[in-house]
Order: sequence, then structure tokens, then C-alpha cells
Amino acid sequence: MNRMALLLLYCAVSAAPYARADDAAALAVLRAGCAQDAQTLCAGVQPGGGRILACLKEHKDALSDKCKQAAQKAASMGGTPAPTPSPSAPPPSATPPSAPPPSSTAKPAAQAAASSAAKHGAGAATVASGSDLRLKKAQIMLKFDDSEQLSPAIEMLIPAAWAFTGGVNMYGGKTGCFSESFSVLWEAKGEDGVTKLQGVPNYAWQYSDDPQELQKLTDPNRRTHNGNTTGGNDLCPVSKPLNAEQYFRQIVLNDLKPQMTVVSIEPFPDLEQFVRQRNGLPPSDGGNGGARVDAIRIRLEFQKDDKPMELWYAVVLVTQTYRVGRGSLYDMHAVGQMALGAPKGKLDADDKLFKVVMSSVQPTPRYTAFTNKWIASYYQTQAKKEAAMDKIQADLDNFITQTYLHMSANAQRVSDQGFRAADQNIRDVQTFRDPSTGRTFELSNQYGHAWLNGANEYVMSDDPNFNPNSQLSGSWNQLQPVPP
Repeated sequence: MNRMALLLLYCAVSAAPYARADDAAALAVLRAGCAQDAQTLCAGVQPGGGRILACLKEHKDALSDKCKQAAQKAASMGGTPAPTPSPSAPPPSATPPSAPPPSSTAKPAAQAAASSAAKHGAGAATVASGSDLRLKKAQIMLKFDDSEQLSPAIEMLIPAAWAFTGGVNMYGGKTGCFSESFSVLWEAKGEDGVTKLQGVPNYAWQYSDDPQELQKLTDPNRRTHNGNTTGGNDLCPVSKPLNAEQYFRQIVLNDLKPQMTVVSIEPFPDLEQFVRQRNGLPPSDGGNGGARVDAIRIRLEFQKDDKPMELWYAVVLVTQTYRVGRGSLYDMHAVGQMALGAPKGKLDADDKLFKVVMSSVQPTPRYTAFTNKWIASYYQTQAKKEAAMDKIQADLDNFITQTYLHMSANAQRVSDQGFRAADQNIRDVQTFRDPSTGRTFELSNQYGHAWLNGANEYVMSDDPNFNPNSQLSGSWNQLQPVPP
């Protein structure tokens, strides 16, 4: 989003112009405050190219107070306010308190490490100019059957010159919940050896506000575990529900190294919608139980080798609520966890890169079906065990089984062509076609132009005059955008 577009929206909704704004941070504020307005007023508008912004401007009289305040705050970030600002402007938000010292890191992935990226020759660059990004596909591989070779499990796009490692570790999660039977961990490292993107394994726990159900959850004879009979055989934790910020401060922050200080915490609607779509959930919480989704992005500061560093940490907390006895069972999952670390002062410049990589991370349909079927089988085994003790608990486990089977079916559904357009809108991606071969590729819609070379590398640009064949090594074919 360019600076002029931000000013146009701000003037339309608050009539108090400002001189300049920090685009990356302002865009995050706008998305957080106007996400619901965009869903309501601009549901049929294709994201990208400033179209959502233009739509909101057209509906300026119908914008919510929350969106108007977000627009005013976005326009004022980094600028000098006019002498007569809008009286509806919210007061500046306070900086969150510093976090306590952390301690340890997450467990490493152990199975099927992906191959590292090859280095490029002279003249090749990850970023060709301020508006161009060169990417490649990275894959995490897995053996779905002992008799088979490794097959793709997770795919994503990362900068072309970055090194990549990753893997899927059976029973490698930090908890023993059934859903944590498969632990995914990956890292993409920049050419400077300091800038890094990391995928963090999921985390889960359970709780019930019904005394009898809580007693069952903590009963040693009934406790569920991840089925690892050769290793730790960890149990699923039982603890009260948390929101995303509480989860990060109480569970994640103490595992980060080195010591980090929380600078800010903001909603992350892009990641929330991505997780909702991937799990077959509605665009917003209904307020009547079921699933609740809370997505945030945390900015942190720390020192590494006596040099100041910054880091973004994104997380989504999905809380599934099931009626049981006289209360509810809460099944909580921290998912979509990803971190980007960079030297201080360079983090904002990587805001678009963070979102490009985040939106490209995709489990393959086969991996999703495989893991959800495996997890469902654990619940079926648990249901059989519970049947001899308590029919109500067995019915609950069977209901949870159906939830995971539904998620697996939804993953296949969204991979069908009929649902691809809605899926791409949510994930901020679009389809490009190579006119020389007819092949199609799914890339970020934050850039309007894309090229592909013979080494499965991509260059994306928002500059219509940019030509990689005159600036980069190799032969590049321009890809054509495919209408949804």
C-alpha cells in the first residue's frame, strides 16, 4: 500500500490530513481495525493493487468507528498531525510492559530434513530492487509409508538465495496431546546469516469447567497421550484457557533465547483468516461456543553477539469448545507460529516478506489427510477405552474424531478448483501461468508481476518497468496473472 493511498483513505474517513506515515506499521493497523468492514462491505472485491482500500473509500459513510479510528491512527504514524485533528481520534496506546527473561528453545525436528538451498552466481540477488523479490519453492518431505520414497508434506516460498532446512518429527511436540503427534519445524536463513524465518511447532492443552469432566481429564487411568510407546509417552496438559497474548507471555516467552523484551502486541487478521479457512471455520466467531480464533503478532527486541536485534512472532490460538456434562471441554491449539528475526532497524523493511512467506506455507492435501486420519485414530482408540468406563466420554471423543475428519475433508475441498478463488483471497495469493508451458503457479498477490527461470526460481515485482533479464543472471520468462 503506497503512502498516497493511506492518506486518501484517512482524509475520506476523518478529514484530518497528515504529512507522512510508516507504511508497513500503518498497514497492520488498518488491517486490524478495518478487517470486519472489508469482509462486510467489500466481500466481492479481489485483494491486491489497492482495490480493498478503494472499496473502503467508496463506502466511507458506512465505515465502523473502529475502522475510522484505525485509519486515523495509521495516517498519523510517523507523521505530524494537523492543528485540528478529529475529535474521535483514540489516545495513543501504551507500550506493553517488558517481558520476563526466557530460558530454552523448542525441540528440533528429526525426520526427513529438506535439502538446503544452492548458492547463486554473481549478479543474482534475493532482492533485485526495493520493489522486487526473488523466490523459490521450499519443501519439507515425509515418508507416508515405509515402502515409499520421501514425498512433499509442507510447501512454501522463500527468498531464492536463502538456505532452508525443515522436517516432520513424529512425537516431537512439546505436549502429549493427540494433535501434537506430528511436529513441524523449519528455518529459512538469509545470506547475512542473521536474518531468519522460523516455523514453530504447534502447542495444545485441554481443560473443563465441569468438575466431573475435569476429574476425568486428570485421572491417571484416563489421561490421553500421543501414543508414543517407544519414547516419552507424554501426557496432554490440563490447564485453564488463555487468549493468544496470555499464551505467548506465559508459555512461549520463557522458551525463547536469548532474553527478549516485548515492544508491542497487535491483532493479526491476515493470519487469523488463513487459519480459519484452513480449518473450515467461519470468517468470524459466532459468539455461541464452537471455535474461537485469536491471532496476534508480537514485536520483540533482544541482543545477539552484542548487536541489537528485532523479531516478529506470530501465533493463532484456536479454542474448540464441546458441551459435556454440566459444562464444557476446552481443546486449545496454538498454531500458525512463525518468527522473523533481523538486525534492529531492518524489521519493518521485511514486513512484506514476512506476509509473503506466511501466506505461501501450505500442507499438501495428502499430508493433511494423512495426519488428520492418524490423529482421529487415536481418538477412536481412546473412545474404545472410555466406553468401558463412561459412555458420555466415549461420545465426546467420537465427536472430536468427527471434527478432525471434517478438517481433513475440508482440506481436500479447498484444494478443488471451485474453492480456489475464495481460498486465494483469504491467503493473499493469486495464480500465474507460464505461457511457454501452460503450467500455473500460486504466488503472493502483493506483487503484480512475476517471472520464472529454469531453476524453479521466481522474481516478483510491483514495478511495471522492471525486467529481470536486464538486471539478473539467467533467462527469465514472464508469467501471466490468471483471473480467479
